[in-house]
Amino acid sequence: MRTTVTLSLSMFMPRASCHPLRLSIMPYVSPIIHPEENNEQHIVLAIKQHIANGPASLSLDDLSEALGISKKRISSIFRKQLGVSVAQFMRDERMRRAQRLLVQTSLDIRMIAQALGYSSSANFSNAFRDHIGMSPSVFRETAPMTSITALQGSMKWSSTDP
Repeated sequence: MRTTVTLSLSMFMPRASCHPLRLSIMPYVSPIIHPEENNEQHIVLAIKQHIANGPASLSLDDLSEALGISKKRISSIFRKQLGVSVAQFMRDERMRRAQRLLVQTSLDIRMIAQALGYSSSANFSNAFRDHIGMSPSVFRETAPMTSITALQGSMKWSSTDP
């Protein structure tokens, strides 16, 4: 499904030279695995991209349906290639998102919990504490300034970092 938006640049340019600007906005579409790319590394990359760009509450069923690969095959490939389960990787990714939101935004804990798909801020706080070792508010207060730009990929800040 494609949505077309027409914008006028009359605010920025004299009316005589103004032409409508058309932008096509495409909804998020998961990566498609082509048969010629059907090796395990491409599959893992497609899964990681889908997890990173998809909703925070993504499930293995969602991944299987979106990528057209069985849940069993996804789980097997992921564990073989990365040494962790898909579920563990998704939990880790959710916590990476939480860490970034805590240090890079001023959103309150309740809004972050909601954005990450938690049913309550208490559930989010407990999950964060179990994963990181401190509450979200303590993490936000004590995260070093370097972590504001450093929290990317699989990096995870801990209180033992210099």
